[in-house]
Amino acid sequence: MLQIYKKALLPSAKRGFISKNEDWIFQEDNDPKHRSKLCTEWKNQSGIVTFNWPSQSPDANPIENVWAYIKQKLRGKRTHTLKQLSCEIRRIWRSLPLEYAVNLVESMPRRCQAIIDADGDWTHY
Repeated sequence: MLQIYKKALLPSAKRGFISKNEDWIFQEDNDPKHRSKLCTEWKNQSGIVTFNWPSQSPDANPIENVWAYIKQKLRGKRTHTLKQLSCEIRRIWRSLPLEYAVNLVESMPRRCQAIIDADGDWTHY
């Protein structure tokens, strides 16, 4: 997980926020790999502020929409090896429209309000 943070998270944040002097908060679920001592220390040392997030909250997590999108795009694709599957997932990931990502981020206030309104129960997200 730490390698992903170093290779993808920080460069992406630098392009999207840091280079524009914008504040940002990193949102991820409470998966043990995200909360490991090594990852937690690295995020703290790197100045990455994380958003406290409940575990097991797929309604609130926009990445679940991305995974659903990727799965939908994979339907009907013939991949015979793990390497082919990995390459196809990367291709789909890179082709995600920027507007799609922006819409997911901008949906966060509505998602949070829907969860509050549902007393933490299921929402349409």
